[in-house]
Amino acid sequence: MAANYTGLRKTNLKLFIFGWLLIWFLAGLAVVPDFAIAGDANSIEITGEGVAQPLTLSINQLEAMEQYEHVYSVINTWPTKRWYTARGVKLRDLLNQAGIKDNATLIKFMSSDGYEVTLTVKELLQDKRYYFPGLKDNHPTDGSIPGSPRDAEEVEPILALVSAEGSDDPADMNDRDALMLVIGQRAVTEQTNNLFLKYVNKIEVLVTPPERWDSPKANIPSGTVVPVGTEIELSNKNNNEDKIYYTTDGSTPTINSPMFNWSASRWWDQRGDVKSVNKPIEVKEDTVIKMITIGPGKLDSEVVTFKFTADMSGKAVDPTKVPGGPPTGISLDRNRLDLPVGGTYRLEATVTPFNATNQDLIWSSSDTRVATVDNRGLVTVVGLGTAVITVTTAEGNHKAICVVNGPDEEQDEEAASLTSSTGPEPPEPAVQQLPQPQAGVNPVADSNTSAAAALPAESTIPEDRAQYLAKKEEIGSDPGQEAVAQLPTDNWRVFEMSADTIPLPLKVAEDRMKIYSTIMLLLFFLSGAGQKYAQFTKERL
Repeated sequence: MAANYTGLRKTNLKLFIFGWLLIWFLAGLAVVPDFAIAGDANSIEITGEGVAQPLTLSINQLEAMEQYEHVYSVINTWPTKRWYTARGVKLRDLLNQAGIKDNATLIKFMSSDGYEVTLTVKELLQDKRYYFPGLKDNHPTDGSIPGSPRDAEEVEPILALVSAEGSDDPADMNDRDALMLVIGQRAVTEQTNNLFLKYVNKIEVLVTPPERWDSPKANIPSGTVVPVGTEIELSNKNNNEDKIYYTTDGSTPTINSPMFNWSASRWWDQRGDVKSVNKPIEVKEDTVIKMITIGPGKLDSEVVTFKFTADMSGKAVDPTKVPGGPPTGISLDRNRLDLPVGGTYRLEATVTPFNATNQDLIWSSSDTRVATVDNRGLVTVVGLGTAVITVTTAEGNHKAICVVNGPDEEQDEEAASLTSSTGPEPPEPAVQQLPQPQAGVNPVADSNTSAAAALPAESTIPEDRAQYLAKKEEIGSDPGQEAVAQLPTDNWRVFEMSADTIPLPLKVAEDRMKIYSTIMLLLFFLSGAGQKYAQFTKERL
């Protein structure tokens, strides 16, 4: 009996330890919810104002539909060339079954792990997309070296049930990433791999008019006389999915024109050869550069033209190598924002002259209970009300403001009158929440949008970026306060901005509360189980 009793105690102890480990393993899954839900797209919901008959289809129903299979040519944003083989259901068949309306404008794809991709109806269903068998011509992997567009085959955008990343062999396909958005290229240089969203479980069709990408700009003002050999660099607001296409022969740029920002800015700190990939345009003679921004989910930007005169006398100097003196003014790309709670927008400030010796800026919010701003101009609306975002040059105290969710009166004109600016006003860009990759994502793959489209780097403020955040007493006379005084609101205060004032997105905060609640319940359970086990052993002794 003693031996049996000892064996029973050992068995109970093993069971208790096993139960303890199992509970903590489940708790770990709760703390990392992405792992718990990845690959959980067992159905697809199609909804939104842009469809007449919202519907939900199971995997079995999707498998019963007509299947489409093809090899897709793909370039990611590093950029790297690769193949993708996929089989699934044509998106146009799914959308037609849901009764897509004629006034549908945008299609938003959402995944079970919280990421999303938005495309315009035009670029997804109306523009022709292709598989380019000559993609790897000229170089097998380097996406900044264009392949051949010959023998292109038109392909359908699909929701893939099985696929194979980096392979053109159908035998390699599996359902690990299902359901996955897979689309072809409109040009042999177009970067589409970042749009291959995995675990899609919802498609929302919208009727909202698409925003327009902001126009690109050059690092030297148009009309400048420059020495022969001067290098012109192009840029736009994000330099990620928003790609710059340009011409120097006077023709209008299109998606088939040369691309400037081959490598997305998300990778610049991980590669030391950015300038050799995003190559500057060398001025050898009088040069006219026409350029346009083209990217997913928005309308193409306006075409802008920059002209540069080449000085053959040798007297001109490269303006990028000459100090421009202290700042003389500053302007913002928007003087008003209307965003919902949780919405974000990155304001872009332009300092004049373009080569001012001190380009440091100070960002502040009049009410961080309404809107916060980091030192890169990322505005996040965190509550109801109106706030004024002010940007100030660290030298010269030049200011510009943007009213966030102000009254629908003539506040735009009042805010604009308070903006210190020289030169033409930049074009008004679209509001966008653009996702950025998580640290550690494989740049060669770039195909897991779940990682590549992680929360924007601007959504947090690293310690080394907090150095430009201003204290109230350093701001001095603030034009934002003058604008606020004219608004029909309650009392206003200027708040100092710091990293710990950035709130969690509402969804993240809610998810964390659920996690904390789960952990607390587990602790209660463990406490009770431990007491019962102690009581059990005590009684048996």
